[in-house]
Amino acid sequence: MGAHRDRLIDFLAQQNIALEYNEKVAPALGVSYGGKIAILPGLSPAEDLVCLVHETAHELLHKSDRRTMTTATVRETEAEAVAFIVGQAIGLEMGRASSDYIQMYAGNAALLAESLEVIQRTSAVILGAIAVESSGNENAPSDSSPEAEEPIAEVA
Repeated sequence: MGAHRDRLIDFLAQQNIALEYNEKVAPALGVSYGGKIAILPGLSPAEDLVCLVHETAHELLHKSDRRTMTTATVRETEAEAVAFIVGQAIGLEMGRASSDYIQMYAGNAALLAESLEVIQRTSAVILGAIAVESSGNENAPSDSSPEAEEPIAEVA
């Protein structure tokens, strides 16, 4: 899990997205500011990674012109769906936390279905960045997902 986190932090640096740990984000576990992510210190390694993925998804999806075309419900549902997919893919036991979070923001199956394409593309970009295999081919996910690359370029 630490290696995935390290690779995600490297990816953020490549995208010019700053990362800090700051107690002031409480009661939230993390916050995305557009070019900067703040995470609550003291989380378990699994919580830290999933929170970092969630906030990275916000940076990739919602810090561009697309933000004005989405609601808070859409943004939180998409970011949490990406965190769930990435967590599951790397072997974390995700339980019901993501489902509960999405429901807290009034997200539902219809909204997930509408956002499925961007959720899949963003998940693929993040998984490509943190996968062991990506160390020699870090640009592959962006090359195969041009739409996913656009928000990254706008954030950078």
